[in-house]
Amino acid sequence: MFRGIFDRQADGASTPVSFQQQAGRSLSLVHRLRLDRKLANHEGCVNTVAFNPTGERLVSGSDDLHINVWDWQLGKTLLRFHSGHRNNVFQAKTLPESADKTIVTCAADGKVRAAFLSEDGHCETKQLAKHRGRAHKLALEPDQPNCFLSSGEDGAVISFDMRSRKSVKLLVCKTAARPGSQTAKPLVLNSIHCNPCRPWQFTVAGGDAYVRVYDRRKAEAASSRASGDGEEQDSEATTRSFATALATPVRKLAPKHMHADQAGCAARHAHVTCATFSRQGEIVATYNDEKIYLFGAEGASQDRGRPRPASTAASSPAKRAKTSSQGDDAAHDQQTDEEEEEETDHQARRDPEDGRVEEKDSSSTSEAMDRWRNSLTDDEVVQIYSGHVNSETVKGVAFMGVADEYVVSGSDCGHVYIWSKHDGKLQQLLKGDRHVVNCLEPHPYLPATLATSGIEHDIKVWSPLAEKPQPPGPEAEELMSRNRNQVARENRARVNQVMLTPQIIAQLMRMQSMHQRPGAVSRRRAEARHEAGSDSGQEGESEAEDGEEDEEPSSPRDAPDPHDCVIS
Repeated sequence: MFRGIFDRQADGASTPVSFQQQAGRSLSLVHRLRLDRKLANHEGCVNTVAFNPTGERLVSGSDDLHINVWDWQLGKTLLRFHSGHRNNVFQAKTLPESADKTIVTCAADGKVRAAFLSEDGHCETKQLAKHRGRAHKLALEPDQPNCFLSSGEDGAVISFDMRSRKSVKLLVCKTAARPGSQTAKPLVLNSIHCNPCRPWQFTVAGGDAYVRVYDRRKAEAASSRASGDGEEQDSEATTRSFATALATPVRKLAPKHMHADQAGCAARHAHVTCATFSRQGEIVATYNDEKIYLFGAEGASQDRGRPRPASTAASSPAKRAKTSSQGDDAAHDQQTDEEEEEETDHQARRDPEDGRVEEKDSSSTSEAMDRWRNSLTDDEVVQIYSGHVNSETVKGVAFMGVADEYVVSGSDCGHVYIWSKHDGKLQQLLKGDRHVVNCLEPHPYLPATLATSGIEHDIKVWSPLAEKPQPPGPEAEELMSRNRNQVARENRARVNQVMLTPQIIAQLMRMQSMHQRPGAVSRRRAEARHEAGSDSGQEGESEAEDGEEDEEPSSPRDAPDPHDCVIS
């Protein structure tokens, strides 16, 4: 880095922007990260930290229901006010282009509120909406400085426009309906975030292993069509139209070993605590009792190895003729490939006995399309990050760096983990809390400046202040090894737990009834032998044997096992 400064001053070969990017990518800055200062003015756990758009101020929220606005460079509290919430504050963000005068919050009481700050330091808070359950996260829209989204444990995603002070429920995310169940249940949402490079997309994640990406343009198109028909829609009808248009996510991501089967049962009991976009459109997701996974950007590998079914081509002669009549060589080549795929598919469906070709009907075409759409649910995992523990609380994950070169996470061991995004190698390990680190907020412009918080009542700001680079040493490897062993033990204990289904309970009750009468089987056998006896002497001997069998079970199977579960 210092060599780059010297070269720039000597020959001026690099521009300020290129030099900033080159210096910001320097691994030396990450290895020099050390505690800069502590910000202490809360009386409870600090659940949220967020820089304002310029990076000059820091906003925090806590279990004490208060919001603090900090000059983090001086370590001073500029403003402290009550949020208006009645339960723990989970997130607080400053709206862009509001001159730092509008702060939006959400909390465990399910409410989404806005605080309007005046020049004289007076603050007025107002409720904007309320979720049915806790509201965990807010997401600022990159291209709409006055708009943001919220998500909650009711599965709802609500859109807010501060210009009109109105809110619209975009959708209610639901789990797949289980066999025997008529309706799907709302999915608990722990996270929501907007795509910086595709502002119309947002991702949600929570109660299951899937990260879902939705496209807001579908809802906007449905809303414009409804308004163009001249129909006056009330808020409930608008909500239905938005929810219908956004019912299907454009992407549904999960590691393959966490995919649900056809019955909707997940292979592993894991759920997402946070999912975030990078500037390049990648998604990093941290899982409870699991690892952190990086999913590739849309289009990078989404259709790899998954060709569209041949039946989706222009199957009718009229449609093929229309396509070929356009005179477009690319369209003609595509049509030729599609016809070859159709011919191959017809040959594969030829009856081996009489050689007849089974024609596809509309129902089979629909089934093929359904199978192809379902095949888009894949992992697309690019990289995996491990060594931390995410078990006790809802932890965040974030990208850090000029071009998001690093992935940052907290841990139950009280440390902050920083990995290289591309190779998954641990580059820094910082002691961030005596208990648990939950929240991480990289600075929007400074490449190696980070704010963190956890169970303790303060905020820690990290900067590259060390005189020499200090990469993680053997102590970091030992800590990560202990964490991996802990996670493995917890997972084994979870797998060994038996779920008491109605069938198992009925079987246990039958076993209990048999153990309560251990001589019943022996008596039935004695009665059978008595009926088939030859003489009275033999019958007496048999009765004597029966008496002995009444006192002692005839086989170990009849004897009660002290390790058996007895339900009372």
